[in-house]
Amino acid sequence: MPALDVATAALESAQKYVEENKQTVTIAAGATAAALVAAYAWRRAATYVPTSGKYPVGTLPAGAYDAVIVGAGPSGSVCGHYLAKAGVKVALLDKEKFPRDKYCGDAVCTPAISILEDMGVMQELKDNNEAHFADAGGFVSPDGTSYIGASVHKLGRAACCAVKRINMDVRIARCAQRSGADFKEGFDVVAASFNKDAGLWTVTSADGTKVTGRCLIVADGATSKLATKLGYCTEPPKGVCSRAFVEGGTHKTNFDGVCFYPKWSLPGYAAIFRHPNDELNYCYYLIPTSGGKEVFGDVSEADLMRLHNDAITKDPFISAALGPNAKLERMRVAPLRLGGQGLTTTVDDHMLIIGDAAGHIDPLTGEGIHTAMMGGKAAAETVIDMRATGDWSKQSCKAYARRWHKAFGHDFFMSQKMADYIYKYPILLDACASEMQRKGDTMMAKWAEVMTCIQPKTYFLQPHVAIPLGISVIREIFAQKIFRTKPDRYQMKA
Repeated sequence: MPALDVATAALESAQKYVEENKQTVTIAAGATAAALVAAYAWRRAATYVPTSGKYPVGTLPAGAYDAVIVGAGPSGSVCGHYLAKAGVKVALLDKEKFPRDKYCGDAVCTPAISILEDMGVMQELKDNNEAHFADAGGFVSPDGTSYIGASVHKLGRAACCAVKRINMDVRIARCAQRSGADFKEGFDVVAASFNKDAGLWTVTSADGTKVTGRCLIVADGATSKLATKLGYCTEPPKGVCSRAFVEGGTHKTNFDGVCFYPKWSLPGYAAIFRHPNDELNYCYYLIPTSGGKEVFGDVSEADLMRLHNDAITKDPFISAALGPNAKLERMRVAPLRLGGQGLTTTVDDHMLIIGDAAGHIDPLTGEGIHTAMMGGKAAAETVIDMRATGDWSKQSCKAYARRWHKAFGHDFFMSQKMADYIYKYPILLDACASEMQRKGDTMMAKWAEVMTCIQPKTYFLQPHVAIPLGISVIREIFAQKIFRTKPDRYQMKA
């Protein structure tokens, strides 16, 4: 039967059905239209931002600030810089005197590099030899399959660099100060209260000093005493990482950055990043899972010191990179609040929570510097908009939540799922490393793009990535499980 005849017959059949079932069709059409209208109305209401409010420019009391930021880490200081640069009156508070150290992996990923370049801070870091850009990097999989390549040649730029927090944080904070932020060091916040009638927050320090502002921005780190005290954070952070600097010239590391995935601590991992002057940052991350014997797969927080110290001499790959004469500082520990863990919300009337305090740390990698800076910039954009309209309500503050979710938060679900799958199926990482050995820097570049937030985790599901990886998984199953031709080279030394 010709195609035209088929189409004609189908149309006649549809017309006949409509004629015979007019009432049913009418009800169905009406219900569909109503559902579409309701969905549109709901979306408009959910994303609606008031265009005017009670507190336009000029209503701010003398001595008060448009925004008070508690915490001058990367998120708070980036936020303070962009606010001050836009003419917003902002106070930037921190309990410490700068420079101050912060225990961290020190990996600054691509989105953070872009923000630091825009602020002019990256040039300062380069000029003072405080940033080392990664060229040679890679990872070691749970069965000991490894690849170290130079993804920079495929990406056209380094996917990350290493910067000590004691150097980076003070430069960002001073940049915010130069832009016009009122940077108050040694301001230990012990309380914050909101006067709904006046539309003002009052922030109080341990010595009784008070600062008032139209908007409170909570950026006091992973433990966030302030978010906890205000009731927005309901539990302590679950993730944890170690850090130990290694003196230059005492080790045998010949790469810029490598992640090590020993099977006994999955989905956690260890990493070594090179700093300027041949210094290293050796760190160990314990990443929470959705299931497992312990919070971190098969290990607990109490195992961190053992894992960190044993790897220095007994891990076949880490011990080889460090060598027998490496001089390491004493292990330091920092908490990690990953993927928004423990937060009931990141917005309320006249209030935003940003950075580590908001749990803006990737649940797969444990990296949070880039997300902190991206979130800080998103918060600044939201405050600038609210100041222009005069509306600081929760409805207006929700624009910040949409911004950070669009920028990076949408990726947290997949990150957590990948962490769970890596714990359950280590062979996935083995397959990825094997594929890198076959394809070289082309595959390494794709891995680097995902792990440094250039691409979302769903990038692994795109056919040109997923199909080769799927074939590689099949190869690994045959090599490891069926023919047993591939030995397990990742075993701790006696």
